[in-house]
Amino acid sequence: MNFQNLRAIIIKDDKLVVMERWKGDEHFFVFPGGHIEHNETIEECVTREVLEEFGIKIKPKKLIYTYQFGNSHQGFFVCDWLCGDIHKTNAEEYTMPNRNGEYNPTTIPLSQLSRYKLYPPQVARQLIADLKTYDDLTQRNTIKL
Repeated sequence: MNFQNLRAIIIKDDKLVVMERWKGDEHFFVFPGGHIEHNETIEECVTREVLEEFGIKIKPKKLIYTYQFGNSHQGFFVCDWLCGDIHKTNAEEYTMPNRNGEYNPTTIPLSQLSRYKLYPPQVARQLIADLKTYDDLTQRNTIKL
């Protein structure tokens, strides 16, 4: 499958790493990640995007979800957090104010995921269900949502 976007599912200390967003009057959360660049593998893309936007080093372990929205194909990787602390970086999300709303790298407790507006909602619902089913998300076969 040709992906346009790759996303990371990073869990540390029973919290999910997310990007908090304010866009107009809307307040929501998204999985870290972004667009794949020319000649970049999908693992390289998700690793680069998380480092650029969150300042943390990760290791992609397994692609567990694929999601299509219009013409956009997205892949969601379970990733290990290797090192670093979440912070705003020099990424354009932070350096170009009001470009596309406001951004804040953060975490949300796994026990409260259903209380948050996490996009895409199909992936969020599946993740919540899978966290109840699997001790290790890499046990999950890749599914298309």
